[in-house]
Amino acid sequence: MIAALPPTLVCEVVRVHDGDGPLWCRSGVKIRIAGVQAPDFARAAPCQRPAAQRRAYVCDDRAARRSRLLVARLTLGKRLVCQPVDRSYRRVVARCTLPDGRSLSCAAIAAGAAVRWNRYWLRYGMGGCR
Repeated sequence: MIAALPPTLVCEVVRVHDGDGPLWCRSGVKIRIAGVQAPDFARAAPCQRPAAQRRAYVCDDRAARRSRLLVARLTLGKRLVCQPVDRSYRRVVARCTLPDGRSLSCAAIAAGAAVRWNRYWLRYGMGGCR
């Protein structure tokens, strides 16, 4: 049986795996950033561009490190307010808000760390980015 998702959770980010997560919270929760896709490390499989994306999807260690660094700059040591929308691979998929009020998904896209993954963007009701 899968436990119910909490309506919201606060995550103090202590570690970032890559540009779309997981983000490790001090509480032990791992969060996958909702609605975005970031470059994977080359050893990850499968490594392919979502069909709905127009921009080239890169799969290499250099791009993945850059993406992770950009998301780490946005999140490490900060308290995010997150609304869980799903579960994936023992992670909570969540729409998170940065301390300054911006959507983490939109901020990751604007920083060039990730691209919008339309299938999940629509599924999770992400809305628009400013």
